[in-house]
Amino acid sequence: MPRQGLTLLELLVVLGLLGVLLGLSLPLLSPNRLALEGAARSLAAQVTRARLEAIRQNAFAGLHVFTEGAGGYAVFVDRNGDRRYTPGEEVQVVRFGEGGWARVRLDPNRSTLGNMPILFDPRGVPAKPITGTITLASGTSTRKVVISQQGRARVE
Repeated sequence: MPRQGLTLLELLVVLGLLGVLLGLSLPLLSPNRLALEGAARSLAAQVTRARLEAIRQNAFAGLHVFTEGAGGYAVFVDRNGDRRYTPGEEVQVVRFGEGGWARVRLDPNRSTLGNMPILFDPRGVPAKPITGTITLASGTSTRKVVISQQGRARVE
């Protein structure tokens, strides 16, 4: 007569394998890691937004990185012509350590672009050569946003 169902041993092996897989994937789904990934991708997208704002507004525009507190950044359009961020010129301001990014902070020791703007001219070309990194941290995880000389951002 053919067997029907699973033996207890087969069931325990399957449950054991599922437990191991769940244990390995759990750190990838941690709230710290998910918040960090979202913040890094958002920051990279805002570099592109700053470039597009420069073209759209036909003015110098950029992204200024804050290192005070948990850090943050501001996308701005240079309305007074000094080619740097001045409060009141921002299109968007994001502060880490609060709101949706409460778990994320800027790591100023590993960031090379702290407190200096990434500036684009009205054609969308970097006003001066840019090469640097912005490192974000959450818990024990870190993500780097690398800005190339052409003003393109990528998450590593």
